[in-house]
Amino acid sequence: MEEILALAKKVAEEAEVYMVSSEETPVHFESNRLKNTQYKQSQSVALRVIKDGKTGYAASTSMENAQQWWMMPWRPPSSG
Repeated sequence: MEEILALAKKVAEEAEVYMVSSEETPVHFESNRLKNTQYKQSQSVALRVIKDGKTGYAASTSMENAQQWWMMPWRPPSSG
């Protein structure tokens, strides 16, 4: 995350990066007996930048994808 923020700040006036991580352990019972358990883990990362007065936003559930954001062209969409 530190690397993403540092790279974003090189091309944008302002930048913000944040990550959300969660864990879940559902437990299922049937007839008062343990039927199964699962373990789920999820993680997402988001980046918001301001350049030339315009806001850009990107989010991903893959850190590999997020690390490639700095290669994106940081320019507003053309009108038309």
